[in-house]
Amino acid sequence: MMKRRLAILILAALTLGLFAGCSTVTTDESTAPSTQNPAAVEEAAEAAPDEPVYISDDMPDTDYNGYDFRILSCYFYNKELATYITFDEITGDPVDDVLYASRDNIQNRFNIGIRWIETGDTSAGMNAAKQSVTAGDDTFDILIGHDTNTFGLGKDGYLYNLLAVEQFNFEKPWWPKNTVESLRIGNKMYAASSYLSYCGLHWTRVITFNKDFADDLGYTNLYDEVREGTWTLDRLHDLTEGVSQDLDGNGKFNVKDRIAFTSGGQTWYCMQEAVDIPVYRHDADGIPYLDVDIDRVTKYVDIMRLLITGDDYVASGDFGIDQFKNDKALFAYTQVGDAYDTYRISEIRYGFLPTPKLDEMQKDYINCCTDVPWGIPKNVAADQLDLIGTVVEAMSCYNYNNVLPAYYETAIKARTADAPDDTEMLTIIADTRTISFSYTYQLTYNNIVNGCVENNSEVASYFKKNEKMATKTLEKMLEKYAKMD
Repeated sequence: MMKRRLAILILAALTLGLFAGCSTVTTDESTAPSTQNPAAVEEAAEAAPDEPVYISDDMPDTDYNGYDFRILSCYFYNKELATYITFDEITGDPVDDVLYASRDNIQNRFNIGIRWIETGDTSAGMNAAKQSVTAGDDTFDILIGHDTNTFGLGKDGYLYNLLAVEQFNFEKPWWPKNTVESLRIGNKMYAASSYLSYCGLHWTRVITFNKDFADDLGYTNLYDEVREGTWTLDRLHDLTEGVSQDLDGNGKFNVKDRIAFTSGGQTWYCMQEAVDIPVYRHDADGIPYLDVDIDRVTKYVDIMRLLITGDDYVASGDFGIDQFKNDKALFAYTQVGDAYDTYRISEIRYGFLPTPKLDEMQKDYINCCTDVPWGIPKNVAADQLDLIGTVVEAMSCYNYNNVLPAYYETAIKARTADAPDDTEMLTIIADTRTISFSYTYQLTYNNIVNGCVENNSEVASYFKKNEKMATKTLEKMLEKYAKMD
């Protein structure tokens, strides 16, 4: 599976003919697809000779007689959230234009119209959903909204169980496996983070590094360290210790200096998922339970104290964006989307690395994200559910196969010589992205750095102090879910 996806994405980076099977939409020379290189196509195809490049949705081409498919949306972080799923005009932005092609493809295939309903801010979106479901109105087909708001709607009984939708095939790659497993509670999942929307990848936390700064320091094997499984938090600390540069000469490191490591304080709950200490795990039946490994958590807290309380770390905004784009950071714990929105139009030569493992004993890289999840209203009719399931699965398929390559190519400046390395790193990141169960469901242990590192607490006493509340909160939620249909 990894090999096939990597072949697809490297092919996208080498050739800009991203719209096979649909009309090409471009408005300026900088985003126009070049003529495909036959040798590059053949090379990518040989990388996965026994597997198809395009992954089918297996949905029938049903005629829905001009059905008006409605997405209940809201406005968050300067964006109408439905535009992570679809777009209604050509803008010249590579991703927006592929989303326009997606809309055109799905509308024509199923004879439907697709539009979104603007409600206002995130609270307005949540309230509009509540009012519609409570009144039994057929106002929308799916909604997309703020993360904890949307999962709150699910917990409060306003949304339909997505695991019960016949058309959804959770073995398909547009349903990230780690994320599905994290969000389910038994056989129930009322909101999803999937590749119907690209926001989950856009907001996935990763390490971005300044290639020129790294070259100056002789750090030329970072990609190989990832491949060899030796990219760990200890290694990140080794590479950052003592390399900051006091540009303003005041004897202290701050945002005016060239810093080894930067980020924003609100990101660390994602880091704890990435080093495989989620605290809440799921059993074979998908039921969450508390699983606290004090020794592992202590190891994590100790290295994080070294990383973010020493001279070589400076917090900068939410994600260290300004520090990094201004050529004043070696490493940033940031979002993939910061490259798409900011770094690609700066002069920085940057690359991507997965979030480090805690240690080499950790089996896989894990990259945690936040998202604007989507769901289906609880009062959906049976015939409407069949339509929604078909359209959403088909659109998810199209967006996975077409939007992600366009996003990758744009985010990594794929014309650069080392683009295949960064494409490979982003493939690892996409394939291992997950979402924090404890943060999403607002449980007790969702930010250990805040609880222990920043408050200088001892790990065992921190967990002991909160254990009773954590157990009770989880038990109450499980009891509630057991009663929900």
